[in-house]
Amino acid sequence: MFLPLLSLILVFILCVNTNAQLPEKPATVMIGVRLANVEKIDLQSNSYKLDFYLWFIFDPAEISLNDVKAFEFLNGVPSKELIYENETEGFLEYRVKGDFVKTFDFSHYPFESQNLVISIEHKNMNTTYLIYEVDPDSSIDSEINIVGWDIKRFDLQIVEHRFSGTTFSNFVLNLEVQRPFFSSFIKSVLPVSVITTISLLTFFISPQNFSQRISLGVTTLLSASTFHLALIGGIPSTGYLTLADRMMLSIYIIFLYNLSTSVLIMRLVDFKQIEKAQLLNKKAAEMLLILIIILIVIQLIIIN
Repeated sequence: MFLPLLSLILVFILCVNTNAQLPEKPATVMIGVRLANVEKIDLQSNSYKLDFYLWFIFDPAEISLNDVKAFEFLNGVPSKELIYENETEGFLEYRVKGDFVKTFDFSHYPFESQNLVISIEHKNMNTTYLIYEVDPDSSIDSEINIVGWDIKRFDLQIVEHRFSGTTFSNFVLNLEVQRPFFSSFIKSVLPVSVITTISLLTFFISPQNFSQRISLGVTTLLSASTFHLALIGGIPSTGYLTLADRMMLSIYIIFLYNLSTSVLIMRLVDFKQIEKAQLLNKKAAEMLLILIIILIVIQLIIIN
């Protein structure tokens, strides 16, 4: 009887002491960032290398300098160079360089946009003790130029991150970059469009020359397949179809339609049914436009 009673008393004392140590309100620490450079975006490894200045503004009466320093990056382990610290002034600044990791979304490749994220959180102080705020003086260097990408949006926000039943204040920087539409179109859509158009010239070849028709269709199909492999070689393997994959599937359907028509025409010519072969060629050419429109509409529906 004595031991259980003693245990209850000890638990009660510990709970009272713990509650007595809780602050009346959490300390507020302001975080600011000036993004100096985006050195590299590596799509294959789902990573990107950033160079930026990071500073903390705090009230020394609420939180110590050492506690402010005890932060961590959730999606990277970059190097930190201390620029300035002063506990009396309540100011701490670093220059940060290094690689950060985020799983990229390639569903709209090669016209996709990507989010380059920096996530900062305190190592052990939850929202009961510490809340981050965004410094409105945060900025991005106007001279930043990312090869192959356009900067679409620069955004800073504070979110709540729950981990093991505890809520932490999480500072998130999000730099959204997008591929230039015109250059992406020239590099990815235009070449395969030219290849497909060349293959469709078979409808202007006489049905009697079916060997040339099939040869042209097969040759351009091989060219389109090679281009497809080169196009998706710029990104890692994905478990879903990208826009490039869906586009190429539509191209393959057109090639199948073209070659199937050529084979049917060849059969009619073999049986000396020249007029039927010519009529089939004409009807197939007319139906081709309808097929292309249907494939484009399906693509637009999937994208939206």
